[in-house]
Amino acid sequence: MDKYAIMCLFILVILCIWHAIIGGLIFLNTPDSRVTPTTWFVYLDRYVLYLSIGIYIIIHIILFIWLFCVPLKYRRELKKKDLQYRQLISKETQSKKKLKKTSRYVPVLIEN
Repeated sequence: MDKYAIMCLFILVILCIWHAIIGGLIFLNTPDSRVTPTTWFVYLDRYVLYLSIGIYIIIHIILFIWLFCVPLKYRRELKKKDLQYRQLISKETQSKKKLKKTSRYVPVLIEN
C-alpha cells in the first residue's frame, strides 16, 4: 500500500505542475486573463484531463492485477501450506492415540 500512496502523491504533484504551466500560459498569452470556451487553452486542458484520467485508471488496473498476482498469491500459498500442516498434525495425533489404545501395557496398582 505504500506504493499506492506514493503513486497517488506523484500524480497529484504532476497535476499541480500541469495547472501551474497552463495557468502561466493563460496569463502570458491572454491580455485580460480571460479564457473563453473556444480558446486553444481550454482544448489543451481538456485533452490533458482526459489523458490524466486514462493514465490514472490504467495505473489502478495494473496495480490491482499486481496485487492479485503477487502478494495475494503468497497468502494463498501460505493458507494451503497451513492446511497441509494441520492435516499432518491431525494424522500424527490420531496415530499416537491408536498406539496408546493398542499397547499391551497394563497398569498395576501398588498398595502399601
